Amino acid sequence: MKCANHPDRAALGYCSRCGKALCNECLVRLSTGNFCDTCANPGMGAARQRRPMPWWLIVVGAAVLLFLARLLVH
Repeated sequence: MKCANHPDRAALGYCSRCGKALCNECLVRLSTGNFCDTCANPGMGAARQRRPMPWWLIVVGAAVLLFLARLLVH
């Protein structure tokens, strides 16, 4: 079996999350298992980027808060 990132190197193990075969250089050993760099650092990957809250959800939330505040005042 060959490393997914280095096809000229033998793989020593697999990523516990995505299953990629990894060589000694690519394998990230954590207390929870062995991972590739992308899975070991999920905040760094493009797939894990945080999306902004939709504008309509902010408007609906504000309207609900105003409605509840108005109920409490009266």
